[in-house]
Amino acid sequence: MISALYVDDEPALLEIGRIFLEQAGDIRVDTVNSAPEALKKIRSGSYDVVISDFQMPVMDGIAFLRALRAENSLLPFIIFTGKGREDVVIEALNCGADHYIQKGGAPKAQFAELTHTIRRAVERKRANDTILHLNRIYSVLSRTNKAVIQIRTKRELLSEACRIAVEEGKFLMAWIGIVDPATKKVNPVAACGYEEGYLSKLSITADNVPQGMGLTGLAIREGRPMICNDILSDPRMGKYRDEAIRRGYRSSVALPLRNGTAIVGAMRIYADEPGFFNDKELELLQELVEDISFALGLMNDAPDARPTDP
Repeated sequence: MISALYVDDEPALLEIGRIFLEQAGDIRVDTVNSAPEALKKIRSGSYDVVISDFQMPVMDGIAFLRALRAENSLLPFIIFTGKGREDVVIEALNCGADHYIQKGGAPKAQFAELTHTIRRAVERKRANDTILHLNRIYSVLSRTNKAVIQIRTKRELLSEACRIAVEEGKFLMAWIGIVDPATKKVNPVAACGYEEGYLSKLSITADNVPQGMGLTGLAIREGRPMICNDILSDPRMGKYRDEAIRRGYRSSVALPLRNGTAIVGAMRIYADEPGFFNDKELELLQELVEDISFALGLMNDAPDARPTDP
């Protein structure tokens, strides 16, 4: 499903456009009648593409596009307007618009062209994102393998694994929790990235109780990765959702860590975009934690499960 934000200052055109686009069956459309309101929705929501009119009060389509690109957003942006001047087209493309479609003619043919353009722009963006994501994770895997060879203590290895995930993988935050054998509580022993007190608010256990029903507890108890590709709507985030969203976490994965055959904890990784973790990326991340787990099994020292100051 493609999530689209359609921006136009004419409510009637917004409604017609939404109806035509959603008839395609694979596009869901939110509508707003001003660029400033659209920027607010983009900051708080998750969209695959933006369709915008050019002539709008307060902020026109080009100014809207500039503001979006200034925030480092690479969202596909389609100018859909009755303005057909060549200078407007050139300025839109120079400012980073992906496509420019002029309104006019039969609505059915016009929106069929827009639908096709939306699909093509989103497919290209998703393909590029996949390549970038995989390259980042390959880099994390490579650097972690070097650390496995060079580092001799468990605590140092776990700290370095979190650092590499953030600095090489460009993840927003990563932390590793170890299970206290006596209490079953999962305590952070290593962390890196934009944490801002998040870990101090966690109360996680490996037991099958409410505090163990989040991603970390499930990953440890079931011995398999747990993915949340939309923190905003995933019920497993529970009472930590608001704190996560406040820090910009949009998706996350919990990966069980082993020492020999025993599951001793989990590594949590957070991305700043929803839908980050797909099958190929998960395959590489599983290889990552398997390498870390193998190294843990060869080391004699043991990181205790007491909380640490990240």
